[in-house]
Amino acid sequence: MKIGILGGGQLARMIMEECYKYGFEFHILSKEENSPAGMITKFEYNGDWNDEDTLLRFSEKCDLITLENEFIDHHKIRFLEERGMQVYPSSEIIKLVQDKLFQKEYLRKSGIPVADFAKADSKEDIYDFVSAHLYPVILKSRTMGYDGKGNFTIEREDQIEEAFNVLSKRGRLMCESFVKFEKEIATQVVRNSSGEMKVYKVVETIQKDHICNQVISSAGQFENVKSKAEKIAGQITEGLNYKGVMGIEMFLNGEEILVNELAPRVHNSGHYTIEACKTSQFENHIRAILNYTPGSTDMVCDNAVMINILGKRNGKAELKNAGELLKSENVYLHIYGKTETSIGRKMGHITVLNNDINKAIELAQINRDLIEI
Repeated sequence: MKIGILGGGQLARMIMEECYKYGFEFHILSKEENSPAGMITKFEYNGDWNDEDTLLRFSEKCDLITLENEFIDHHKIRFLEERGMQVYPSSEIIKLVQDKLFQKEYLRKSGIPVADFAKADSKEDIYDFVSAHLYPVILKSRTMGYDGKGNFTIEREDQIEEAFNVLSKRGRLMCESFVKFEKEIATQVVRNSSGEMKVYKVVETIQKDHICNQVISSAGQFENVKSKAEKIAGQITEGLNYKGVMGIEMFLNGEEILVNELAPRVHNSGHYTIEACKTSQFENHIRAILNYTPGSTDMVCDNAVMINILGKRNGKAELKNAGELLKSENVYLHIYGKTETSIGRKMGHITVLNNDINKAIELAQINRDLIEI
């Protein structure tokens, strides 16, 4: 089986690391040479997936194709589908998810709870939204926004013009009510084309500078909203006839859940599943798109904490102190192989398993402080 992946970053790399045991052959199309995923396959192709000739030549070497991210033009995915290639997720799903306004409209129409929102084609639209919903409001780029990029929190009237002028350079915009949440939570759901579905545990995600910093998964945590989150996951994936793994980011207030965003791919909040679950999200993604039965999403331990290794400087990447970290039991290091580091760039992650959740959180931070890159 020759599986193509559009994108050569860490998500593609972890898919491959988890699934080589099945003897699959992975082909990567990356815009950069020697990408994180390209380092672990001899089938790396360099080129722009927006170029149809490049896409076609790449697809001819693959039995089916999946995506590492949702920012590939849905027209290009449709181009492959029209030539008989199976691509997961499909062009229709990517078209829906790429545009946050379309995504929220779909969720609301499906009865999924979301914050109030509206398109913002002009400054007047923002004023109208504020009049109806009051400050603060979030102005968002409808496309190409991730890790806090493309968002502007408007707290006063004199910020409206600045926010619109800054973000309108990125394309079309939308407004959203500010959600006063207790916690940010997430889950991953896996579904194959036969409709078999499994949902991973609800976890807490802790953001730092709009980037996921830690993920906490603990026995008994969020049991009061487990069935509600599973119902939401089922509604979304069944309604879309989705195949593969999807990340679902949510806000939690008491027992009230609001869905924030969908990620039609494996997700940062599910990295802990590699060591902490019977089947990782990465393996389950491939199993699902091949229409194999999804593996168990049960945890193999009571508690797991994942902490991202984010760049603290700009320059060449150089890993230091990995040996010190590896002296600790049940502490797992993943380095993505990026040759250049920059402030806030995801360079790797650490997962800690421990019977005591507070100890796991403490160990995650201690070991993160050890690592230099």
